[in-house]
Amino acid sequence: MSIGTRIRLLRKSKKMTLEELANQLNSRNSSSGFTKGRLSKWENDREEPKLSSLNQVARFFNVDIDYFFNDSHPSNTLPLSRNTIRVPVIGTIACGDPIDADENIVDYINVPEPIPANAFALICEGSSMEPSIIDGDKVVIEPTPDVEDGEVAAVLVDDQTKATLKRIKHIGNSIWLMPDNRDYDPIVLDAQHPGRIIGKAIKLMRDRI
Repeated sequence: MSIGTRIRLLRKSKKMTLEELANQLNSRNSSSGFTKGRLSKWENDREEPKLSSLNQVARFFNVDIDYFFNDSHPSNTLPLSRNTIRVPVIGTIACGDPIDADENIVDYINVPEPIPANAFALICEGSSMEPSIIDGDKVVIEPTPDVEDGEVAAVLVDDQTKATLKRIKHIGNSIWLMPDNRDYDPIVLDAQHPGRIIGKAIKLMRDRI
C-alpha cells in the first residue's frame, strides 16, 4: 500500500475533504503551504511528500510516521499512535575538532514528541562535549539561527565546510563555541573567522547496553 493510499485512509477516517485537511494542516503549521491540489497529488501517487511534510501529517492524525512505511498494516486498518516522530540522521558532527560537513541521510530514528517536523539528527564524534554529550550519542537539532547563551548548537565553520557541536556564548560582536570538556579550547567566530549556526540541540538520544 502506497504512502498516498495511507494518507487517504487517514483523511477518510476523519470524514474530511482534501480542502478541509489542507486548511487544518495550514492552521497548525503556518509556513507549510498545504493545498488541496498538493494533497490530491500525494493521494494519487503523482508526487511524493517530503519527510517534513509527512511528519506534520502524522502529527495531525496522531500516528507514528512508521505507518506510512510499514507494509504490515492491512489496507482496512489504521495504526496506533506511539507519540514518536521519525527523524532523519543526516551524518556526523564533531565533539572535538571540526569535521567535514555531510548532509546525506544515513539512518532514521524514532524520537518522542513534542519535536519540530523539520528536525534532524546528527551522530556525535569526539570528546569535547563530555560529560554532557559523549562519542556515539545522537543529538536532535531544530533548524534555527537563534541560539541563546548556554544552549548547544550545530555550527558550520571554516567557510562552512566543517561542522562542530558546541555550547554558545556571545561576547561583544563575536560568538564563542565553548566545549564542556576543559581539555579543549573554545572556537571564536568573528568577522575574520565567520561561521553559521544551523540549529540548536533539543534532544539527546543515547544507546543503552
